[in-house]
Amino acid sequence: MAQILESFEIASPEQGRPFRIVLVQGLDDEHLAYIEEQWNPVAKRQHDLALLEFFTLPQERQSVEAFREILSRLGIPDKHWNWRQKCTFAPGGNRRVYGLLNADHVEAAMLLALGRQARSGGVIGEPIIYVDYLAVAPWNRTAIQNPERFRRLGTLLLGAAVETSRILGMSGRCGLHALPSSEGFYRRLGMTELGIDPSYHGLRYF
Repeated sequence: MAQILESFEIASPEQGRPFRIVLVQGLDDEHLAYIEEQWNPVAKRQHDLALLEFFTLPQERQSVEAFREILSRLGIPDKHWNWRQKCTFAPGGNRRVYGLLNADHVEAAMLLALGRQARSGGVIGEPIIYVDYLAVAPWNRTAIQNPERFRRLGTLLLGAAVETSRILGMSGRCGLHALPSSEGFYRRLGMTELGIDPSYHGLRYF
């Protein structure tokens, strides 16, 4: 059962008024159903647009990299993520699930993994919290809706990851592999950039 940890008052650029957003640990079946019923159709629409754009490219420019770039530009580099599957396996895999809720609406979700080790600085080998997956609802992405319903949700979830790290005695240490479209976000947060990791889908490690 989802456990309420904290609440925040967040302004909505779309609505022009503040809303109470609740941070929870765990997502219930109703939350996962909401993601499937509300997030996924928007992602599918964007995916269909990406396919249309891809197949209008000259054949010599049609590549996996080109399609990924289109998906990122249309705001759905994470289209293939299955949150129900991730949350189902989380309890038995030393993982924790967090969400940001606006009443019964899921506005963002995050999955953390324990048992990883730091790879830089004077703490190499020390335990860290690893941010395995982090996503905000499609209407909170500028590429899909502008103005967004809410902003700063990714920052709030990263803050929750840091706080979890502190509570577990890891001094706030966190690591993650960033999708290319999110690299700038993690740089702005001041995370240490460690370069491309060829062993993990060629993603940049922070």
